[in-house]
Amino acid sequence: MLSRPTLTMALQELAVAVHDIAATSLPSPALGLAAALSIFAAALVRGFTGFGFALTAVPLLGLFMPPTQSVPVAVCLQLLIGLGDLPRASRVCDWSSLRWLTLGGLIGSPTGVLVLSLVSASVARVVIALITVGAVVLLNAGFRLAAAPARWITALVGLAAGLFNGLAGMPGPPVIVYYNAGAFDRVAARASMMVFFLVSSIVATASLAWFDLLDLHIAVLTALGVPVMLVGTWLGDLGFHRGSDTLHRRVSIASLAVVALGSALKGLSDLL
Repeated sequence: MLSRPTLTMALQELAVAVHDIAATSLPSPALGLAAALSIFAAALVRGFTGFGFALTAVPLLGLFMPPTQSVPVAVCLQLLIGLGDLPRASRVCDWSSLRWLTLGGLIGSPTGVLVLSLVSASVARVVIALITVGAVVLLNAGFRLAAAPARWITALVGLAAGLFNGLAGMPGPPVIVYYNAGAFDRVAARASMMVFFLVSSIVATASLAWFDLLDLHIAVLTALGVPVMLVGTWLGDLGFHRGSDTLHRRVSIASLAVVALGSALKGLSDLL
């Protein structure tokens, strides 16, 4: 049995350790509020459209924290909310398209990383932005596919998503265009995008862990962001179920345009 002096010393050491962890891991009130607002905005977009959490959260969080923090926090939150949505999304998503999209994505991601080793990330962002702008123009003009795309076309879309992911960590645009132009109802399209981005976040989380970019500070920020993310997602989901196919399509196109603009500005600012 420990003596009283020994027990007292142990408690003092524990208190000092807890204080040190809190001092280094807990964000300041200003940082916490800014992060909460950023996460809420990204969750609201994702709850309504089925995509856009990381695409929205990373640039917003990046305004006041380095990429080594903003990216892991966004990816971890996306993984958690994706796992939470999986049971419901898996019942209404289009598995026939998801299988081929995932296959193409798994092939395209390492290829994108290889291409990135030959070109700069800023150039890749500008190229992706230009391609995305073209897709936005087509969708806004009413471009639709009369029937579900063939498997090889779906696999090519997944390949493009993987390339985008490897080049700039942005797998979204090809998949968003695919489901908004294809013969999918908005419920199946939204659920399918949720499942696809869950798979992408699992791969991204594994990569972050491999490069030792996940630590206690990231875990604390993620845990603090979960309640805010749940509220934002719930409100976005509520808006989705009360909206229409036309409204969902318009918001999706607008969100895609914002993604393209943000990617272009980021790439150009790095080049200039």
